[in-house]
Amino acid sequence: MAKKLDLNTAPTLIGLVVDVDLIRFERNLIALGFFGANDRSNQSKTTRRIEQEVTRGDRRIKVAWEFRGSEKLGLPSTADRDKFIAFLKIANEGRARNGTISNPIRFSGYRMIAELGLSRHGEIYEDILEWGKRMADTTITSEQMVYLAAKKIYTDKTIHVFRSFERTGTHHSGGERQETYEVIVEDWLLENLNHRYVIPEDFNAYKKLSKPTAKGIFGHLHLWFHASDGRPVEKDYADLCALLNLTAYTKPSRIKSTIGKALDEFVKIKYLSKWELRTRVTKDGFKLILVEGEELSKFRDSQKQDKKLNGPKSSDEQVMSESQMQALKVLLDNGVLPAKARPLAARYELDKVLDTVDYVTSLAQGRRNRVDNPAGLIIYHLENGLSVPPTFVSHRKEAERAEARKQEQERLTAIAELQQTYLQWTDERVEEEIKLRYSQAELKARLRQIIAELRNNDDLKGYFRTSTEVQKEQMAMQVFRREIKEELALPLFGEWAEKHEQPSLFQK
Repeated sequence: MAKKLDLNTAPTLIGLVVDVDLIRFERNLIALGFFGANDRSNQSKTTRRIEQEVTRGDRRIKVAWEFRGSEKLGLPSTADRDKFIAFLKIANEGRARNGTISNPIRFSGYRMIAELGLSRHGEIYEDILEWGKRMADTTITSEQMVYLAAKKIYTDKTIHVFRSFERTGTHHSGGERQETYEVIVEDWLLENLNHRYVIPEDFNAYKKLSKPTAKGIFGHLHLWFHASDGRPVEKDYADLCALLNLTAYTKPSRIKSTIGKALDEFVKIKYLSKWELRTRVTKDGFKLILVEGEELSKFRDSQKQDKKLNGPKSSDEQVMSESQMQALKVLLDNGVLPAKARPLAARYELDKVLDTVDYVTSLAQGRRNRVDNPAGLIIYHLENGLSVPPTFVSHRKEAERAEARKQEQERLTAIAELQQTYLQWTDERVEEEIKLRYSQAELKARLRQIIAELRNNDDLKGYFRTSTEVQKEQMAMQVFRREIKEELALPLFGEWAEKHEQPSLFQK
């Protein structure tokens, strides 16, 4: 009897081919975290709700979304994402043939198994059937989060991904089981796929991942680094865990042994060059700093040649990253027309735009200078790669310097407070040792002995002639406590601070 293969643990997909196997993944399903990063063996929840604050234009708004599934089927996980990627590849073949994806989408179980690189056996067909039912069963309730590309709006709506999933045939050929399936996807998903509201992914790179958490993060990496244009990405650890349906831990060692292992997989396949875990400054908790690797950068660069990478161009904020929206607003506020401002904001980094606008504005305000068309000069500087003089201090640079000075002062203040805590800690250890070693009578006797020794010190003879008994005893106690402290061999301040998770205070 063939050994049963448990597909619920999100097996490593077979993938030795190094060429790109392009998949275009619908953006909402990535941004929402529809496919949890857990494997199905750890699945117990039937509902998930996520709330966030996002920037839309110049406003901060609250958005939320909720997933609901049945107790029997649960919520989608990493193994379901594997099958959905294969499904998208099959669906996009319809676009290649007909110019569009249309319902119904039919495929064979053999075809999906082949795309996943898995062995054929009876259980895999049941897994495909259960996957399709779960996709049709799961409900998404969007509160201004799901974007509809055709209408160019965010929706308050309860939706599904699959309208229906059906096994249309089962038979055996040559001793092997054959099955066929039919999917009708919901209108919103069909429209978004046909409007290219997607993010490109390389299925072959995905197949190199083994950890469910890494597979769950895979699509998000493409979204994040596309939005940042390859610049390092910073993500709140707790928010990311909520998005991925993972437990958020409070100990750095636990975080590194869980999500850290998944990020290490990306370093191995060169989708990340490195990552760091840092303590948050403005609130409790941790943040992850992710630095793009050469393979992901190479993949993104190859996709920039595709003019349809981001779907239809529109004025909607979702098409542009937050920093690009800020750059667009600055250009519009300084007289650059929207048709010209948008490509400039998309092409040039926010810092470059801010410094250029600041510099041109300073020229226009100079007594000896007259700039009739500041907006035109801004465009000329950006398009021709003119650098702002290194001696010019823009408002952005001044703000950065002020922030750096503020952070340094906060760091020094924190160190001073920590030093005070350390001194208190050492005093308490010394006090505990004195009480452990000496009774009150023994302590007084030891202090009298120290006073007698101090009287013979040439430097202290004058002091002891004029000091009171209380003052003599205080000095003796100081000497005595110093001796005890030296015997205890307590850690130095730097060593103690590291053990109390404060090493970042000493890094400039």
